[in-house]
Amino acid sequence: MRIAILTDRFPALSETFIENQIVSLLDLGIAVTIIASGRGSTEILHASTRRILAEAQILYLPVPQPRHRRWRDALAVLVRPRAAARILGALHRIHAWPGPHEILRLILAAPVLAGEAKHFDYVFCHFAPNGSFGIWLRDVGLLQGTLLTFCHGYDFSELVQAHGPGIFERLFARGDLFVANTEYTKRRILAIGAPSARTLTLPVGLFPDRLRYRVRYAAPDRPVRFLSIGRLVEKKGHGLAIRAFRQVLDAGINARLGIIGDGPLRAELAALIAELGLGDTVTLLGRHSQESVAHLADQADLFVLASTASASGDVEGQGLVLQEAQAMGLPVIASNHNGFPEGMRDGETGMLVQEADIDALAAAMIQLAQHPENWAPMGRAGRSFVREHFDQARLTAELLGVLGARVPASARVA
Repeated sequence: MRIAILTDRFPALSETFIENQIVSLLDLGIAVTIIASGRGSTEILHASTRRILAEAQILYLPVPQPRHRRWRDALAVLVRPRAAARILGALHRIHAWPGPHEILRLILAAPVLAGEAKHFDYVFCHFAPNGSFGIWLRDVGLLQGTLLTFCHGYDFSELVQAHGPGIFERLFARGDLFVANTEYTKRRILAIGAPSARTLTLPVGLFPDRLRYRVRYAAPDRPVRFLSIGRLVEKKGHGLAIRAFRQVLDAGINARLGIIGDGPLRAELAALIAELGLGDTVTLLGRHSQESVAHLADQADLFVLASTASASGDVEGQGLVLQEAQAMGLPVIASNHNGFPEGMRDGETGMLVQEADIDALAAAMIQLAQHPENWAPMGRAGRSFVREHFDQARLTAELLGVLGARVPASARVA
């Protein structure tokens, strides 16, 4: 069996959900080819990334240049006359034409996907724009295989707000299967035209046994250690968490807040921390590998994820980090944001609060901080919940079962 993963830049530090799926396929002895739109940074690598780089085939598709460098793309087309003629001829035969940018991408991709490189049993496209490009690749003969599109968040929210609900009309008409990470995501993509008969819900997962579980408890004279993880972007709600944490301290609680991640809002968040007088209690921890994140999470007591819709419409779909925290025994406090209620048990594994409500978020943080006797039972319940519903090995086996795919006899046990 050969499976292709069509994605954006690889590696991508924040897209552990894609890497988890790839690792689960490698564990089954399946040949995996990653088709990525450009090379990602290798400055920080997860252990899973290093394994993927060693065991999977990776094909990098050239990415069109920014507008001021478009002459380089013109030159690339001129030195590939056969590729250009092939792509233009194929588009003429199918009587369908994408925009100029996509035509250029197809021409640049043609030499990379020559020969046997294009033959797959299944093509897993992560995020709807890659699904759309995958359809064009298949239509012009650069890829072969059953095409699955996994929808995660910005594809059904921010892009639809910017370009209208018909943006993925062709994808929904020609794609073979659509996978939503939550029932919320499924409702959103059905509303913009996804075919219900070819759409299923399957969450992204993790490997519970590869994450250290620890019972959480309070210790005298030690601050309560809150942790949040996510890119420093608007939809992650870090500003809300910081403002709520100010109220936690004002309630007389000895506490600390660490935020793992990096992004365009780092300077803005640092200014907010200074403005609220939190320089000694809130730390922006920056980017870390998966192993380093696990180490930092192991030292925490409570996990906070205050995600909210951004002004651009961007939202979260599932929020895998919530499941990662629960797998490690951390009680979680999360906003009632989109698919989050499906990824935890309110009152059992943590607490859900009204989205973008700083007072409600602070109240939940204060309540859990003041009642450490609830930490251990919530942590146990969270670990059990994640093991039952989000084990990546089981989710991959379920997906292959839906596809009617036979697992190779040489499958390895993780």
